[in-house]
Amino acid sequence: MKLQRCGTLFVFTIATLAWSGAAAGADDRPTVKTEEVLTTLHHSNQMEIAAGKLAQEKGQSQDVKRFGKTLVTDHTAADRKVMALAKQEKITLPAAEPMPADQPGKADKMKSASGAEFDKMFAADMLEDHKKAIAEVQSARDGTADEKLKTLLTATLPVLEKHRDTAQKLTDKLGASASAAGTNAAPALPR
Repeated sequence: MKLQRCGTLFVFTIATLAWSGAAAGADDRPTVKTEEVLTTLHHSNQMEIAAGKLAQEKGQSQDVKRFGKTLVTDHTAADRKVMALAKQEKITLPAAEPMPADQPGKADKMKSASGAEFDKMFAADMLEDHKKAIAEVQSARDGTADEKLKTLLTATLPVLEKHRDTAQKLTDKLGASASAAGTNAAPALPR
């Protein structure tokens, strides 16, 4: 499975984390490739930062604008940790693009939405994406033999859970929306 970002919200989710075929020890369980995970996390963080900025610009409610600011702050901090580990592991991370050119549909839906429609779409997408992200980060954490990566993924979970909980509260408050999700899938984190 890979870590995946769905949507114009550039929401951090995991799609198909790529497992290496090498067995770790006698249990024949594949291990996560640190470079692939860090590359995906870096890209996802960049997308979350872009989503947060979009929410600050286009959000109608102060709650959505605050959540956008939180995303920018939290994912900027998380990305610093990803880049530090990559440097320590001598891994060069590619420049991240906020939205791959082959995935414009969801970005277009979010950018064209406004007011209450934007807020509802943003909250719904964030909720969906963070639920998926939590499950995938747990899986990647449990599948790695790299203790430094495991520590990073473990530290990432409470932040994702906080984002999920905030998105849930926003969704409950703002009501259901026709989500932009499902039109595009973004990069993925290896397992």
